[in-house]
Amino acid sequence: MDELRGEFEGSCVGDERRLKRLLRVVGAAEEQPDASFPNMMGSEAALEGLYRLLGNPAVDPDGVVEGHRMRTAERSVAEGSVVVVHDTTSFQFAHADPREVGFLQTGKPGFYGHFSLAVSATGSREPLGVVGLETLFRNKRSRHRSRHMPGSATTKQKDNESKRWEDGVRNAERLLAAVPERVHVADREADSYRFLAALQQGACRFVVRVRHDRRARDAREDAQEPWTTLKALAGSADTYLTREVSLSSRSVTTTAPRQARSHPARQSRVAKLHYAATSMVVQRPKYFDDSVATELRVNIVRVYEPKPPVGQEPVEWLLATTEPVDTAEDVSRIVDLYRTRWVIEEFFKALKSGCLYEERHLESRRALLNALAIFAPLACKLLWLRSRAQVPDVPALDVITKQQLQVLRAIAKRPLSQTPAARDVLWSIAGLGGHLKRNGEPGWATIRRGFERLLLAEVGWAAARTRRKM
Repeated sequence: MDELRGEFEGSCVGDERRLKRLLRVVGAAEEQPDASFPNMMGSEAALEGLYRLLGNPAVDPDGVVEGHRMRTAERSVAEGSVVVVHDTTSFQFAHADPREVGFLQTGKPGFYGHFSLAVSATGSREPLGVVGLETLFRNKRSRHRSRHMPGSATTKQKDNESKRWEDGVRNAERLLAAVPERVHVADREADSYRFLAALQQGACRFVVRVRHDRRARDAREDAQEPWTTLKALAGSADTYLTREVSLSSRSVTTTAPRQARSHPARQSRVAKLHYAATSMVVQRPKYFDDSVATELRVNIVRVYEPKPPVGQEPVEWLLATTEPVDTAEDVSRIVDLYRTRWVIEEFFKALKSGCLYEERHLESRRALLNALAIFAPLACKLLWLRSRAQVPDVPALDVITKQQLQVLRAIAKRPLSQTPAARDVLWSIAGLGGHLKRNGEPGWATIRRGFERLLLAEVGWAAARTRRKM
């Protein structure tokens, strides 16, 4: 990914003066992504300029992020094949007035951000950038926090939040129209018949995790079976291959009942997973009118764990897709496409833990949204640095400058070889932030702290060299 300031060249903020101010803010944020705004900006005048920019009625998040979206489209065209991952996350602001920022499902103040993230379709899964950002505000507390509304009720709602999935795909398709291959990936929250029908109507390729059990029948022309259910057909699908997969431990970190049930706590283990696949025709639910297709033909991949350990929930995914399922390689590829979804989870962590977005003490909705538009590309860059460093044999100078490498050699707790790889640099930076090797892969907190210390040391290094030349 290019230097961060370049991500904002061409942003639409009204005039050249505001653009210059935006670029100064971006430069300060890049140097200290986790610093408070006063520390980040360094002076009262610069801080006042930041607050004026964020609260300016002529500045909006779409305009701020426009430059980054254009750069993302350019990188995606160069890749030739991309996965567009769609997902929603919540942003909680303990200091904020919920009348201004809205309510989360938990009843706490905050709002939701729906992102579409372009990711390289190669095995590296490098993030290319944000192609879509939509925010959702709930002005009232949820009255039924533990009850999920059925589709027949949500389709009749005037402000249907589920339309964000269609909007995200539509915007991504428009921006990435010049990219030869695009596959959209989404978790089970996106599993709406209307959404799947819209994807097929737009000739969009997709992999979406299934949540709902619908009426379905075998898609083969010679099939004689009557209508049954999607899950029953998937349960009888042919198995194409098996894999042993390492599952990480998981704790429940949300107080939202439905999310807690969807992602229960588990212990780390190696699971033997079976991959099965079939094709079927899915019938339109009765509560939709004729504006929605009566039937959908989709391929279904089932990933399941026949024999989980005692006391552990078995792994099971059902994936609806347009991609072919003719061979074991086809089926394996679809599962790998879906696994790309975890990149957006890491993006959310980079935004919240790497940039500390939720700790920004801004009062107005406009200021918070404009700040989000600034920090989202920065989170992409942090994620790109980490993902690039995990690719074997990538040289160190792909992720840091020559001067930063010199400084890191001087201050690092872990020695570096003469020709270090990017991964060596990442671990060395994390070591500056307090990471211990026995704790496994470095997390966002240690990377953030270490990178900040490296940047501060670089400033001192450059100042010392300047004094010696005088």
